[in-house]
Amino acid sequence: MTRRVLALFVLVVLAAPACASIPESSDPEAVKRVDEANTTMPVTPPPDGIDSLELVRHFVDAGAAPENDHATARMHLSPAAGRVWVPPPGMLIVDHVDTIPAPSPVPLPDGVQLVSLQAERIGRLLADQSFVPESGEYNAQVRVERQANGQWRITNPPVELVVSKPAFEVNYRQVPVYFFDHDWSGVVPDMRYVVSQPASTLPRRVVDLLMTGPSEGLRTSLNNAIPPQVQPKTNVSETADGALEVNLSSVGDLPHEARRLIAAQIVLSLQSVSNARVRLQEEGSSLLRDGKDLRTTDFVSYEADNAGRPDLPGLAVASERLHVLDQRAQPVPGPAGSGEYEVVRAAQSADGAQLAAVARNPAGGVTLRVGPYGGQLPEVQLSGTDMTRPSWRGRSELWTVVNRRDIVRLLDDGGRWVPTLIDAREFAAGKEITDLRLSRDGTRVAGVVGGQIIVAGIADEDGHLVLRRPTVLPSRSPDLRVTGVEWLSNRSLVAITDSSAEPVLEFSSDGFQRTPYASANLVQPPTAVAVSPGGKVVVADRSGLWEADDSTDLWTLMQNPIGGNSLPFFPG
Repeated sequence: MTRRVLALFVLVVLAAPACASIPESSDPEAVKRVDEANTTMPVTPPPDGIDSLELVRHFVDAGAAPENDHATARMHLSPAAGRVWVPPPGMLIVDHVDTIPAPSPVPLPDGVQLVSLQAERIGRLLADQSFVPESGEYNAQVRVERQANGQWRITNPPVELVVSKPAFEVNYRQVPVYFFDHDWSGVVPDMRYVVSQPASTLPRRVVDLLMTGPSEGLRTSLNNAIPPQVQPKTNVSETADGALEVNLSSVGDLPHEARRLIAAQIVLSLQSVSNARVRLQEEGSSLLRDGKDLRTTDFVSYEADNAGRPDLPGLAVASERLHVLDQRAQPVPGPAGSGEYEVVRAAQSADGAQLAAVARNPAGGVTLRVGPYGGQLPEVQLSGTDMTRPSWRGRSELWTVVNRRDIVRLLDDGGRWVPTLIDAREFAAGKEITDLRLSRDGTRVAGVVGGQIIVAGIADEDGHLVLRRPTVLPSRSPDLRVTGVEWLSNRSLVAITDSSAEPVLEFSSDGFQRTPYASANLVQPPTAVAVSPGGKVVVADRSGLWEADDSTDLWTLMQNPIGGNSLPFFPG
């Protein structure tokens, strides 16, 4: 059974009541859900003698500890305020927290102060444990009163739960929860954040998130093989022989391959919090027919499906010709390498078999050509004054932006490429789109819009693709403009900018982390960025091509005769 056929089968089965293999009776087991409100952890009160300004800063740090119904943060409140304080779901994460005395419009009694809480917005942790970035300043006034014992306490905390980024990073851990891509061919990490202590509860936290399905921003972009009625039957726990046991309620009458999809999601999701082999059960019996304990190596095909081919060297556009990106830098065979097509930008399919080239149009502007590597690239019915580098989605789908405005999707209809327009009104909001890249898993798109990175999920709604929940990844530097972007992995992106201080930046795909690369060696500003299948970042500037393994490396000049201002790229 192919994965596409299996996907249809799974959708039919998940839509039907799953009762075919549910036992008539089973022994009930108490399942203890991980509930931070009832978790017993040490409670740390504010230090004695703390002043009102420091108390408010301390409260913002304490809010990151959810244990015992936020008992640590609650101890910063007056007894009356502490009894009625109900932290809302989720939290606002801020950085560069500062507190200063705030003026009062009316005289205040002795022992009462107003404190102005000021910070930089980083983003929000939503109720589903996913992160959404925000930008701008945060300001709130907090009333603080001296208690009978002489200690300052807060009497009106902020309406939302405000947490400092350093404290959040201490108390929470990022984990990838895996679902399937649009065609069920490979897995996609959905990044979530879970309370990091106690460590023994991490596997259960991950499994709980998996059972609730994809996060809000990716719910319509990812597929979930786990039927909606399935829940852990017993607690996720380590057995006497060192396996991690996950015992599910009945999954229904699913074939073996569909059960393997469920197993892949669970085992791959647990790998970030446990090195143990996984004993996956259904109502106390093995979920899979072979009954063996499972490891991530049993599901490498699902992870490898969305990875690039390491044996392909990559290509580069130089002097309107395509060259192989190796030490010899020979032109590619055919008209694309000879200069006949006057190639401006190009892209190679993930398997290396096809090329898509933006070429100069003798009548003016540019046109798109698509065909086999090394062969003729016929023109397709798409032209304009400008066109971004195409981005492949599988073997038979291409995306590009025409005239910095229109996002166009092209489908291979038996050798004829048919263009359709993607609704970009919400994605671009009327601003210029100067770059567009599809993630390797084909579930998300990243674009440079008005000098900023915007990421959105790709949802199929009745055969029409829609970009859902476009999210700006803030650069945190008001004068910095992003000029190019590429997916570094399924979890992160790398961007080039017009900033001499931060010419290359890495962003986590949810916008939580932002890491600058070294600026030394580069002739700024860089003109292009690419990422090899192994994760090496390649940047072009006026002097040549530079490469780095990660953000801590200095840039190394690539040893090839390709000169400056070239446009390197790898398959995808």
